[in-house]
Amino acid sequence: MLLRAEEKDIATYADLAYACALQGNTSSYPCYADGIKTKADFLTAAHRAVQAQTEELLLFSENGRVLGWLSYEWIAQDKYLALQSCNLCGNTAQALAELSGRLRERFPGYAAYFGFPEENREAVSFLRANGFFCIERSQNHSFFFQKHPPAPFSDPAVVRITRDNFHMLRAVYHPDAKTYWNCERLYKALDDWHIFVYREGETPLATVFFSGRNGWFEIFGLEFSGGVFRPSVCRCLLSSALSACRDLGADYMTYFCTEAETEILRQLGFVRIGTYLLYEKTL
Repeated sequence: MLLRAEEKDIATYADLAYACALQGNTSSYPCYADGIKTKADFLTAAHRAVQAQTEELLLFSENGRVLGWLSYEWIAQDKYLALQSCNLCGNTAQALAELSGRLRERFPGYAAYFGFPEENREAVSFLRANGFFCIERSQNHSFFFQKHPPAPFSDPAVVRITRDNFHMLRAVYHPDAKTYWNCERLYKALDDWHIFVYREGETPLATVFFSGRNGWFEIFGLEFSGGVFRPSVCRCLLSSALSACRDLGADYMTYFCTEAETEILRQLGFVRIGTYLLYEKTL
């Protein structure tokens, strides 16, 4: 049974839910076992879900015993809905079945996005069997600057993108129509982004772009001209990103990458957190 949570419920069930959040087989994304996010962050998200007008925190109980909680948020104008937590010590499939029914009634026509670690087999099996489509499979990696400080790095082939040379990014980055951070939005918000392009002569071959705050940065994209992966270029751009973050006083950098990049990340000192699966369904 799903019941809307109140503030008092957070204090009562926080330890149970957080213990689930630290295990891949009993949690969803965002991941709290990454060595970056803390219990304080977890509780802040729970309180926000109770207080916000566009979020909801739900307790899941079975035979009178609370097994954890789920939460989600929505954006009405975009008909967008995203699972924000699913931390349960049992019967995850039943909880998701009840949640799906609840969401279909309240948010018909919305695009729902549920992200889970690969280890949560019960959740993944439910999603596959109930019309959710896997739209992303990524390897979650993080870099810990205090544990493994990167050396300064520069390469004349790597150029920092500004508004004056933004055309170089457009030459290599061609997102699909569903991607929110397209070139137009990146250009408008350029002050919030760090973008590098690798050139061979005057020809842009690849780009990496990332953003962050409070010492935590995340790579949003690493794109190659024509979709052709180039290991040496990949290493050069990632080294440039790490060096730039080092100069910015970064504590962490996160990157959800493809299998092709994992060995380079390992060589550079990134730590693999796990495999992230993102599922989508129109309600």
